[in-house]
Amino acid sequence: MSYPPEIKRALRNITIGQCAGLLGPLLFGNGFMLAYVLRLGIPAYRILFLFALMPLIGMALTLPFAWLADCSGKKKLGGAGLAVSIAGFFILPLAAFMPNHAVWCLTAGILIFSVGNTANGASWFALLSPIVPEEIRGRWFGQMRTAWQTTAILFSLGLTFLLHHHPELYIFQLLLAATGALMIVRLVFYKQIPELEPVRPPVGGFWRALGAVLRIPGYLKFCIYIFLLSFISAGTGLFGLLQKETLGFSDSQLVMTGNLLSIGTVAGFFIGGKMVDRLGAKPVFLTGHIVLFLALAGVLLRGFSPLPMVATIGLLLFLCGAMQGATGIASTSELLALIPPENKSLSTGFSLTLTAAGISLAGFLPGQLLKRQVLPTQWAFAGHTMSGYDALLAGFVVLTALMAVALGLVPTIRHLRSQWLPQNQ
Repeated sequence: MSYPPEIKRALRNITIGQCAGLLGPLLFGNGFMLAYVLRLGIPAYRILFLFALMPLIGMALTLPFAWLADCSGKKKLGGAGLAVSIAGFFILPLAAFMPNHAVWCLTAGILIFSVGNTANGASWFALLSPIVPEEIRGRWFGQMRTAWQTTAILFSLGLTFLLHHHPELYIFQLLLAATGALMIVRLVFYKQIPELEPVRPPVGGFWRALGAVLRIPGYLKFCIYIFLLSFISAGTGLFGLLQKETLGFSDSQLVMTGNLLSIGTVAGFFIGGKMVDRLGAKPVFLTGHIVLFLALAGVLLRGFSPLPMVATIGLLLFLCGAMQGATGIASTSELLALIPPENKSLSTGFSLTLTAAGISLAGFLPGQLLKRQVLPTQWAFAGHTMSGYDALLAGFVVLTALMAVALGLVPTIRHLRSQWLPQNQ
């Protein structure tokens, strides 16, 4: 089917912009930023706090920004958000020049970056909705997701190689600056995306619209389940600290295992999409709980693995990535089946808010436990010496098993064709 040239051009610009601009947020998930802040001498509990700031900002500001986008214009707010996020990102490499104030510099940079990123994300899907033709929406989003994820993996592999041969601190700074420059490239292509729908401020006010969203049958129960799922899934963030602080992984090994997490996510999108189409969402959620339980338990039993430690942790992270990718598709499929045509920004925004709340809590709670030294720094399990991070992971193992009961909160959506959009992409 042929489409107008402006639509084809817009779809191309979106893909190129995403491939360039999403490398910035990627650095927070592939181990690079963790290695950088550890190099600056930031203690573990402060690192967990810093990394929890992004989902915390998302939790607090997604709904207000979504409302503002509907009232003032999606592209206007999204473009301003991108500019703000770029400014915040360029603060991060400056922390190395101020060792006595590094934590405050990092906090300011992450806060500003997170506010801008949230503003852009709150209006992103609403901006793209009329641009992407409905009959190719799933296929096109899949292709775009594959394009930027492949770019991200290749970029991470390049980081691994470079840090292995040049682990100096200034290399981290140069790579952060280069990634910030790529985010500027995304802003240039973002400016070329047309806003096809006129601004139509919602009628009745914010609270009336939100109340209508919360009264959608099955919607609130589903969002509560997504909050719990996000919380236990975010427990995998402890893997990085465990690798560096307990297992003694190098910076390049940390980024390499982060790459395996990304590769697992791609596999999860592929497998999860097919499972949702054939079996529905609940089997995907149940399988995700089983896989996450096995992966977290595998960390505690790592001493019994016949594989080298790097390979063992890498394999477990691959499984966690597959779980996150598959359940991400199932979550969005169920969400799109639940929400009505009205107030779509608020409907998706409320779900994203609870998702961010779960991720944020999974960072703040362990961070406070470590700060207050509630957990033992060393303990024995099956003849092996374990760390405080292992104690936290053991708690997530128990919660993952208990979460299977919460599957009753997920409404069964029948006679609806499954659709999915990659989150915040």
